Amino acid sequence: MFFEVMEDGTPLRKRRYLFSECFAAIAMAEYAIASRDDRYVKRALELFNLIVTYLRTPGLLESKCLPALKTRGYSMTMILINTASRIREAIPDPVLDAQIDKSLETLRYFIHLEFKALLETVGLEEEFIDTCNGRVINPGHCIETSWFVMEEAEHRQWDKDLLDMALRILNWSYEWGWDKVYGGIINFRDCRNFPPQDYSQDMKFWWPQTETIIASLYAYWATKEERYINMHKEVSEWTFEHFPDREYGEWYGYLHRDGTVAQPGKGNIFKGPFHIPRMMIKGYMLCLEILNGK
Repeated sequence: MFFEVMEDGTPLRKRRYLFSECFAAIAMAEYAIASRDDRYVKRALELFNLIVTYLRTPGLLESKCLPALKTRGYSMTMILINTASRIREAIPDPVLDAQIDKSLETLRYFIHLEFKALLETVGLEEEFIDTCNGRVINPGHCIETSWFVMEEAEHRQWDKDLLDMALRILNWSYEWGWDKVYGGIINFRDCRNFPPQDYSQDMKFWWPQTETIIASLYAYWATKEERYINMHKEVSEWTFEHFPDREYGEWYGYLHRDGTVAQPGKGNIFKGPFHIPRMMIKGYMLCLEILNGK
């Protein structure tokens, strides 16, 4: 799929990721569930199979990086759990369960006990790579992953091992991500506490906050432990104090570390209507489950 197009649909650019395709598959599956239009069920599964083909066929998707250093990246492992689980709600298929199993097994490669962290990049043999890229912790990604895993644990009748893994990732990532000086979830950390390479490392973006709101609420529902509802209140209060635009509506996307607005735009090619509505919908559904005592 094209990542950017003109107003009339003229293609501008593709990216060497498969995230746009995953989000499209998720959207088609959810629309199929809501509309009961089977055409979108079929299209979602076709697109998912195409995504898997691109991932598993060497050279079909141009690499972003020169192949001098062999590494494993974590982001596709994470998003495929959610993509497969959303399509599975619309149409059960063995390929979806197989991918979730594969992603969950691969996820363990990135969990490094010595740092109490889920790393973004590791070597082919699961080894820690002591470089700027190898030391990166993305707390928002990790926390988002934690509730994807909780959701799968729930699907499997609250599988204890999966739930324990999800809670460990959430606890570690919140400790790394929560800014104890200004509040909010910070963008990037270095697992050895060196200066992170990314220039936006200490900023507060909208989406890590929304994912933390979901994950903390999910954890409270799953465990009924007070610390998770306290975590939920802490991140929710900070988020709703700083991100909504009181005058014009919607949310700012990019704040400085101290919570002041870095730029006032409400949307761009990265900030679209995804994380905030999902947080509102998923949060509402989890609150109903909690209030109903389920």
